[in-house]
Amino acid sequence: MLRRESTDEEMDQHIDMTAMVDVVFQLMTFMLLSSQMSGGEIVDVPPAVYGVGVEKEASAVVILLPPADGATSAKVLLGDALSAPQANDDASIKRYLSDNVAAGRPRVIIQADGQVDHGEVLRVAAVVGEVEGTSLHIAVQEPLK
Repeated sequence: MLRRESTDEEMDQHIDMTAMVDVVFQLMTFMLLSSQMSGGEIVDVPPAVYGVGVEKEASAVVILLPPADGATSAKVLLGDALSAPQANDDASIKRYLSDNVAAGRPRVIIQADGQVDHGEVLRVAAVVGEVEGTSLHIAVQEPLK
């Protein structure tokens, strides 16, 4: 008669890992549900109630509108009306600002539409910073209720 000792040895070498895997998943679930996730420091910035206004008549105004169809950069108007002349490049913005500084209007107000890319506002602000004697101001408007 043939003995089957080899199968008993194979069974002794096999370890059932099911219970250990269950315990590990339960520990992971416990840690996930009991830990508190934080997204970083919360900064409480109070809303601006009072600010120092800048007179629009005594300032140079640059208006940024969303880009036209197919354009990549914002439409830049040099003046405080939608009928103001359009700037085609940074040199024309600098020329407009230099003329205003010479006329005694060193304050520059940038007024941007909400759909204008923030990078475009920074680009125009950098151009304003290159003109000697200017001070930059950003126009804000209260939301309509």
